[in-house]
Amino acid sequence: MGVLSKAAASAHGAVDQVADAAAPASRWLEGELGSAGARLADSTCKYVAAHPLQSLGLALMAGYMIGRLAGALK
Repeated sequence: MGVLSKAAASAHGAVDQVADAAAPASRWLEGELGSAGARLADSTCKYVAAHPLQSLGLALMAGYMIGRLAGALK
């Protein structure tokens, strides 16, 4: 198994873990927002499944930016 294959498998595993962790929040969102929330959650899940590495990069960048903003508010 090549390095790229191992990295892709690791990224897919990470995405699966995040999806499992986000499932309760997704169900809550569906209950709060109704069908609009369900469509948003569904399209987000499809995007993450189709672009796991890009989604991971976006999540890391969002976390970094939120951390910077939270640090600036102290």
